[in-house]
Amino acid sequence: MLKAKVEKLSARFEEIVKTQEIVRLDAAFMALTMDIICDYSFAHDRKYLDEPDFKLQWKHTLIGAFESGALGRQFPWLSPLMKRLPISVVSAINPSVGYLLDWQGGVKDQVIPILERTDDISKHGESSRTIFHTLRDSNLPAEEKTLQRLCDEGEILTGAGSETTAQATTRIMFYLKHVPGILEKLRNEVDQAIPDASKIPSWVKLQQLPYLVSASRSFTNAVRLNWECA
Repeated sequence: MLKAKVEKLSARFEEIVKTQEIVRLDAAFMALTMDIICDYSFAHDRKYLDEPDFKLQWKHTLIGAFESGALGRQFPWLSPLMKRLPISVVSAINPSVGYLLDWQGGVKDQVIPILERTDDISKHGESSRTIFHTLRDSNLPAEEKTLQRLCDEGEILTGAGSETTAQATTRIMFYLKHVPGILEKLRNEVDQAIPDASKIPSWVKLQQLPYLVSASRSFTNAVRLNWECA
């Protein structure tokens, strides 16, 4: 699944090179991570990688969620009030809160079919399962498997599962561009490990590339720490 989605993004980049279009890498990598985490969590790929702008709105949605979350901590009565209003009205009053409610609604739409066993995996008894199929069928107490509880989990997964890795990858690309020595060292290691671009080594072999793995882990941990602190 990971390989297929990375190749999909690579194909988009190849087309962009031909057209000389300017693209926001943060949005592109966010589309990649969002499609991955949604497929992994709900077996529902949102196909943000297919969007012309890589669904830039999702990035705005996440930023809006952070902003409205800070507001909600100061005024806890605000969120219940806003949820009683149409999203269009909320967005006109406060776009950040509107983005948050839209995001929550999207997660709920993905969790409900799994809980009600109306999704394809549940109906056809497919062997592949997701995080939420496993949670639904686990021996957790009933109060831990309510719709609201699982929606809360879904919001955490889609937020943390997309923003952290996308930000790390974006920053890696920045330093590869502006610090030539890093790019040269990484490129030499990758060229030796992958002499033929059409034959990508297994995940196990890629994990054995010391510079690639250590650099990626350092960036990802730093960004995750910043995200958790925020």
